[in-house]
Amino acid sequence: TPMKSHYTFNLRDVSKVFQGICSTTSASIEDAPQLARLWVHESLRVFADRLTDEPDREWFFGLAKRLTEKHFKSAVGEFNKVFARLDVNEDGEIDAHELRRLMFGDFMVPGADPKIYAELDDFDQVVDVVGEYLSDFNSTSKKPMHLVLFLYALEHVCRICRIISQPGGHALLVGVGGSGRQSLTRLAAVMADFNVFQIAISKSYGKAEWHDDLKKMMKMAGEANKNTVFLFSDTQINHEYFVEDISNILNTAEVPNLMDNSDYSTIFENIRGRAKAAGMDGSKDLMRNFFTSEVKKNLHVVLCFSPVG
Repeated sequence: TPMKSHYTFNLRDVSKVFQGICSTTSASIEDAPQLARLWVHESLRVFADRLTDEPDREWFFGLAKRLTEKHFKSAVGEFNKVFARLDVNEDGEIDAHELRRLMFGDFMVPGADPKIYAELDDFDQVVDVVGEYLSDFNSTSKKPMHLVLFLYALEHVCRICRIISQPGGHALLVGVGGSGRQSLTRLAAVMADFNVFQIAISKSYGKAEWHDDLKKMMKMAGEANKNTVFLFSDTQINHEYFVEDISNILNTAEVPNLMDNSDYSTIFENIRGRAKAAGMDGSKDLMRNFFTSEVKKNLHVVLCFSPVG
C-alpha cells in the first residue's frame, strides 16, 4: 500500500535469515530449542523489524508461532516451552512483548577474536556489558553520550550491531528526532569496534566537499581495510546528488567519476599486497574490482530518517 511501500520481500530476504543463522557456530548452539530460537530471531530481524504498526507485528508473531510448532514441534515441543525463559509474568504463554527479550549478539566478550554470535540469555548481564562499552566510549570521547539502557535501547543497539557485523550490511533507522538513532548507532559501532564517519554540514559545504568526504570514507573502507559506519541523517540532505551518490554506494559500492587516475594509482599501490594474497594478478581492472569488493564488505551505511514531513 502507499503507506507501507517498504513492505517488499523476496528470496534475498530469505537468504538473509540463513546468513544470520550461519553467523553462529555449532559450538554456540547447544540444542534444538536454541536453534529454533535462533531461526525465530533471524526471521524477526529480517521481516518483522520492517513492520510499522502493532497489528502487523502481532500478525507476524502469530505466524512465527504457528510455523515454529509446525516445523520444529517434533524436535523441540510447544512454542511456549521453547521460549519459557522469556515468560516474565509466568503465565505459561509467551506474547509478542515478551519475545522482545529474545536477543543474539557477538559483543559479550570485548576484544574476542573470533567473535561468537550467540544467544544473550541473561538480560542483566547484557545491560552491564553494554554499560561498560558506553562508559569506555564516554571516558575518551569529546561528546559523551548519556543514554539510559532500558529494553527499547538494548533491542535497537543489538539490532544495529547485528546489521553492521554482516558484510555489506546497511540499515535504515526511522524515528523522530531525539529518539536515539544516531547515539545508538555510535554505541553499536563502539561495540563492534568499527569507525564512524559522518559529514559536517556548513554553509559552504557543496559538491567538492561532499566528494572529498566520500573519497575519505571509501578509502578508509577499501584502501585501509577498516570497518566503517557511514552515519547519515535526512537533515543533512542539502542537495539531491547526496541521495543519488548514496544510492550508488548501496547498489554498487561505487560513485561515478568520484576518483581520478592518481587516486586509483595510490589506492592500487596500497592494496596490492592484499589483492595478491586474494589471487589477483595486479591488472588495473582486477585491482579496481578488488577495491570495490573491499568497500562493499567493509562499508556500512546507516541512514537516520524521520517519519514526519
